[in-house]
Amino acid sequence: MRTSATRIVLLVVAVSVLVLSAALLRSEPIPYVVTAIDYHFHDAHPTAPLAPGRALVVRNEGRNVHNVTIPALGLVTDVLPGEEFTVEDIAGRLAPGSYELFCRFHRDREMTGVILIVGS
Repeated sequence: MRTSATRIVLLVVAVSVLVLSAALLRSEPIPYVVTAIDYHFHDAHPTAPLAPGRALVVRNEGRNVHNVTIPALGLVTDVLPGEEFTVEDIAGRLAPGSYELFCRFHRDREMTGVILIVGS
């Protein structure tokens, strides 16, 4: 026979599982973050494909002003140190494939990257 304490623990675990499951089902897609650090885009490599609904965030954690240029979108925007720039639902704006992004200020230092878009 189970004790009252055991029943309470089981009830708390069951409720926690239900709450977490409901939160996961309602959660928004997690943005894909690319970090600009001095003369490099960290995580701008075609190893993590972006699916529809997912945002691309470029966060400048370096000391210099950087730029996000994505020719396929006609996008050219500067990002100050400590700031970030977001492209909402980037996969909804581009066909599946690989796309170049670069910093127009530091492209000569090979501050380039690739994003991979996949279909739904």
